[in-house]
Amino acid sequence: MRELQIKTPVSLKRIIYLVVLAGLWLGLSGRLLYKTSFDSRTSANYLSLETGLKALPSESEWMNIFHDGKKMGHSVYSIDNRGTAGYAIRSSTHLNVVFGGLESEIHLENSAYMDSLFRLDSFRFWMVSDQYSTEILGFKEATTMTLNFVQSGDTSRSQVEVPEDLYTYTAIQPMVASKGIEPGETIRVPAYDPMSMEMADVMISHEGKEWSEVAGESLYLNKLRIEFKGIPSIMWLDDNGLTYKEETIMGMTMERTTPEVALRRAEGAEVDLLNGFAVVPSHPITKPQQLKSLTIHFSGFQIETLRRLESPRQTIIKTHPLQLKLSKEPTPMSAKELNTHLNATKMIQSDHPRIQEQVVKIFKTPSSPERISQRLTNWVYEYLEKRPVASISGAVDILATGVGDCTEHTTLYTALSRAAGVPTKIHIGLVYLQGRFLFHAWPVVAINGQWIDVDPSLNQFPADATHIALLEGDFENLTDLIPALGNIEITVLEQAY
Repeated sequence: MRELQIKTPVSLKRIIYLVVLAGLWLGLSGRLLYKTSFDSRTSANYLSLETGLKALPSESEWMNIFHDGKKMGHSVYSIDNRGTAGYAIRSSTHLNVVFGGLESEIHLENSAYMDSLFRLDSFRFWMVSDQYSTEILGFKEATTMTLNFVQSGDTSRSQVEVPEDLYTYTAIQPMVASKGIEPGETIRVPAYDPMSMEMADVMISHEGKEWSEVAGESLYLNKLRIEFKGIPSIMWLDDNGLTYKEETIMGMTMERTTPEVALRRAEGAEVDLLNGFAVVPSHPITKPQQLKSLTIHFSGFQIETLRRLESPRQTIIKTHPLQLKLSKEPTPMSAKELNTHLNATKMIQSDHPRIQEQVVKIFKTPSSPERISQRLTNWVYEYLEKRPVASISGAVDILATGVGDCTEHTTLYTALSRAAGVPTKIHIGLVYLQGRFLFHAWPVVAINGQWIDVDPSLNQFPADATHIALLEGDFENLTDLIPALGNIEITVLEQAY
């Protein structure tokens, strides 16, 4: 499946990329499928490759990508039969969108190479935008997947354990087309997500045939519903397995077209994704930075996830309907959390020499955790140019480029803070700015046995009480936010100053 001066430092753009680029994380470097057998205890069949594919689509699939009827780009997808060497699946995507009034060009290339039974051997993903370039290379040997992340000429390497018989999510379409799925039937495909190190099932259901409008033409097509971790997609295919249309959340669609039409560009970008997914509350918040506490009704997100983040700063008052009380209160921390939030990751590169050298330049003499956190909040705010960017970049690349929105501010801050010896974690959620709640990310630092929320994007120490935490993690779990996009509603009940 191929999915398909601003002071507004939002992380929505990174979430949106995960939807548009689900072909990456649901296929090439992300959700990887392993072979299993039919389990009669479940209500859905488990799909298993045993004999290879009988037939493959012989032509490239060109698709226009739309958001609420406005074109935002195009993609082309193809499958190569390499004989005894196996198969290659390739896709290329070009997006031309607006974030907060600024136009952004994004180009992506995905390739996956498989043996004659569609077992994954290797993959390559490359993304380039106006400011950043990222390449991810994956090579599988036995049960080990080696991942190389290349940014600004710097390469980091990691390894994950995977099942020996491994298949890509992008193989689902030809598998279904080859083996067949009857109306009313559901196929279950277990998937592994190395970003979150979790297993989850991909559910594929045949909802029958129906007439569908594609590029002004009415076609009688098979309708398949595909869902992974709560992220739904609808795909319409003909009886030969060719995709004519796809729909996913947030009003995004893809429609089959000709190369000439796909390559035809509008004079300027038409889709401003930032404005499209802001959450406007029932009442304005008059002085957000002066708030002592904020009480709201909150809907459209899983209460189970919010329970895991409950703290003196963010308290669940009622569950039906869900009512939250937000404040600037610090949160007590446990001793076991200290070392966990000092670790480097592939994005938070706190052990990299360039990050550690920068810490020495900023702090010429030893400082307390509080002084370090205060200084870094201001330093990162002043250092990075405030601009929405298309990136999935690590701290080293962000330090070199010097441009970004809240994800870049938070990634760089967290790497510098951990390198300076201050345990730091990341919250992802919403913040109130300019009359609306925007998706956002910010660091949380350990000071004197307590967690303190800070915001280098807005130069706030501590962060104001309008910060609503929905997730915690080093950006590896952003897909958990996707089902909430466009569904969150906020009613302001009380503002205390």
